Amino acid sequence: MPTTAPADGRLPCPACGQVLRVPIRSPVPARPGERMLGKFSVGRKLGEGATAIVFEATASDGSKVALKVLNEESARDQEFLARFKREAELAQKVQHPHIVGVRGFGFDQGKFFLAMELVEGHSLEEEIERKRRIPWRDAARWVLEVAEALQAAADRGIIHRDIKPANILLANGNTAKLADLGFGKQIEGSGAWEQLTLSGVAMGSPAYMPPEQVLDAKQADHSSDCYSLGATFYHAVTGRLPFNGRSSQEVMELVLRTDPPTPLSHVPDLPTGVDACIRWIMSKDKTRRPQSANELARELRAVLERPDDANRFRKRLTPARSTPAWLVPVVILLLLLAVAGAMVALMRR
Repeated sequence: MPTTAPADGRLPCPACGQVLRVPIRSPVPARPGERMLGKFSVGRKLGEGATAIVFEATASDGSKVALKVLNEESARDQEFLARFKREAELAQKVQHPHIVGVRGFGFDQGKFFLAMELVEGHSLEEEIERKRRIPWRDAARWVLEVAEALQAAADRGIIHRDIKPANILLANGNTAKLADLGFGKQIEGSGAWEQLTLSGVAMGSPAYMPPEQVLDAKQADHSSDCYSLGATFYHAVTGRLPFNGRSSQEVMELVLRTDPPTPLSHVPDLPTGVDACIRWIMSKDKTRRPQSANELARELRAVLERPDDANRFRKRLTPARSTPAWLVPVVILLLLLAVAGAMVALMRR
């Protein structure tokens, strides 16, 4: 049997082909008192969530990383474990200064871990909690940086599907970096990908999801990521969620049925161009919002230069004129009469 094993701890037996789970031993011997996971020396704890603990760690080459280690409950959940591994696989496909880099996924001593770029800073969610409202120029600049990251992912056929303030890290409190590609998917034609999403199941955070994703996560596309980034922009500049309810179900119903209050109604001194831009990005009709992160980034740059220019969004925000209900049957009747008239004329010849 081979002496090495893949990062997920699964190894096919060369004799019978049965897949075995083989613990991966640390390739670097630990010094006294030192804890190793794979090739990483584990240091201080940086934070802890419902699914994982994050440690500062040192790689064998001396570089510092953030090591996300799954807790036992999450490691037993096969779907969550697949999502965890997917985050590593997707992130390694796209390199960008505004995406948190991933070094790899591993299994050692009964622990699954993800090695990521160590970002010194905090999340946009924490920044909003701390300041209650973010100055619109700062928020627009960070949203622009994330839009550039989304375009880099889109160029590799990747849709994020969980854009929210908690997944945007502020390196040194100044530069935005997009994290957590665990809910991401790779669109058809850009490479093989196992989709864990079930029809009718919404993936992501309800307050930031567009209507089509609430109905079915498989319907999410690049414009859906733009919407979620717009909802994040809304939250940052107003200090309020665009939709707020007593339960996730109530929030999703609001997303489907109502428009959020305008940002200007919460922040009266917000430039009108910024207000119009956010409302455009959050259009419920996906055909009327940005179709790509590139388009969104271009408009954000224009807003940063001319924040009071709401006119550039006027046509985009004007509701499409609907065809009067009576018009369709009238047109059909006229067509039928024309056809009947033509047939009568032919019969008389």
